Amino acid sequence: MTASLTEERTLGEIQADLAARLARFDLPDGYHIYDAGVFRELEKGRRTSQTLLGLALFLVFVVMAVQYESLRNPLVILLGVPFAATGAAWALAVLETPLSMPVWLGLIMLAGIVVNNAIVFVEYIEIARERGRGFAEAVAEAGAQRLRPILMTTLTTVVGLLPLSLGLGQGSEMLAPLAQTMIWGLSYSLAVTLLLIPVLYHWLHRGARPGRATAAD
Repeated sequence: MTASLTEERTLGEIQADLAARLARFDLPDGYHIYDAGVFRELEKGRRTSQTLLGLALFLVFVVMAVQYESLRNPLVILLGVPFAATGAAWALAVLETPLSMPVWLGLIMLAGIVVNNAIVFVEYIEIARERGRGFAEAVAEAGAQRLRPILMTTLTTVVGLLPLSLGLGQGSEMLAPLAQTMIWGLSYSLAVTLLLIPVLYHWLHRGARPGRATAAD
């Protein structure tokens, strides 16, 4: 017996329904039920993507910690990633898009761009504070000087992914979740970078001397 999916329900929903029904099914001795096929590959890909995302964030944190010789700025930069991911979560909820391999790949790419924008912003705050600016003045100057490159990075990526997110072209519907994840996540991360990052920076640098952090931090 075989069956095919319709557009009414996703594979995950059907699998959960089947698992609930099979849990009440008594099997004869010597028989057992196991998952195979597409669902098994989907679960394997999901676990692999989660591992890759965690490993990517860890490696980025290690590299930044070595470069800054401190844990404060790397924490400020990486703490923006979970907040930016809420934009992607809203997209999945509004568009009723199930979690899939393209979504996880989109999250990995989203994390990289969000980290890049945060580095650009935090680095200029550090430079301004080294020049003797006060905290508020340094944040304002960083916002004015780094708004354009952050906007360029965000808008060019969003506009470039827009046709893919709309499912235009043959086979594009397979990668549409990736594009939707990045578009919504990047759009939300713009506010995260410009509003949340200064707050996190101020919170983690309370009592610290102006200028670059040292290893003693």
